[in-house]
Amino acid sequence: MSALGVCVFCLVYPVISAPVEERTVTYAEPHRAYGAAASSDGVAEATAAAAAPQTTSDAPQPTAATPQPAAVAPLPAAPLKTHGYFCREGSCNVCHYREAEIQPLRFEPEPNGDSVQGRVEGSNVTRAELADKGIRYLQVGGDWWNKCGDGWLNTDFIFTRLPVGFVCEDWRTGRYILRGDAGHRWPFEDESFEIVYSEHMFEHILPMDGSSFIREMYRVLKPGGVLRVTTPDLEKYLMGYVNRKTDPFLQQHAARFPPMGKLGPPYTAATVVNNIFRNYEHRWVYDFEEFAAVAVHAGVPREAVTKSSRLGNDLPPTFIEAVKQAETVSTARKQQGKREDPTRCWLEQEVREPETLYATIRKPLRR
Repeated sequence: MSALGVCVFCLVYPVISAPVEERTVTYAEPHRAYGAAASSDGVAEATAAAAAPQTTSDAPQPTAATPQPAAVAPLPAAPLKTHGYFCREGSCNVCHYREAEIQPLRFEPEPNGDSVQGRVEGSNVTRAELADKGIRYLQVGGDWWNKCGDGWLNTDFIFTRLPVGFVCEDWRTGRYILRGDAGHRWPFEDESFEIVYSEHMFEHILPMDGSSFIREMYRVLKPGGVLRVTTPDLEKYLMGYVNRKTDPFLQQHAARFPPMGKLGPPYTAATVVNNIFRNYEHRWVYDFEEFAAVAVHAGVPREAVTKSSRLGNDLPPTFIEAVKQAETVSTARKQQGKREDPTRCWLEQEVREPETLYATIRKPLRR
């Protein structure tokens, strides 16, 4: 699984234990196109113009007295098309794309139902497209079950049935989702989102990949915006081990999230510490000093990186309000009649607070 594919047991254990249906069901119905097929003539014309040979001439160049040719306005982008992926129970994941931006133009899935399609390198989901869908916030690594509604785009590499890098409407809830990988360039224009949020995903990537991820998230963040990262706190675990005779932290944590070791209870302090390092597909456990070093390596000013609380007064009111609205079921878009109606988005999970490092990056306003 990609670094961004968050372990379901790790993230879902407190709320569900049922098998992950989207991972285990076989492809049932053929993919099908949704809506009227938009014309791609504009794309073909633009492609032909771009491919036209360039010529040079010995003729004199225009001077100030020579009339200049009228400027040619750029061709407008081709309209978005839609296509249904992984259709089940009369509902599909409906993805929005342009033919010039998707490859290959082969919509048939792999035998296991996965899509082989991806976005053409360098093309983007534009700010205008995001605004048209009302998208202001980006959640990275929420897994298949934790999708936020109005205003949010939910990204994870676990959405393997979908093409990489395209905004889609989830077949269960109608909420916006996108298949993406933390270690790669993200298909958005600069300054596209007011908030970027990632909860308990960062421990699944190594520091250099973490640097690439933060660099990209900082790039797509608007000035004045907030990048919020929560992850298990190395300092809390090691202090809990050193003070294990008097500090109940490790035993309390094991009661909430039983370790995946084979010895069973009662769990030793060593088991609890090794569990957070070696299970759930974790690759690196950070303290704040390590996280800040990764952020600085990514090009973020050190003064923009702070250790913060869970929903405390040290956080911007706009961030707190966005989280509260995300957890309100009435803000779910297009949920009526969907398979899950209603569901709530779960951010800043209270059950994880004792073990969590809360890190916040604020992008300065332009001067």
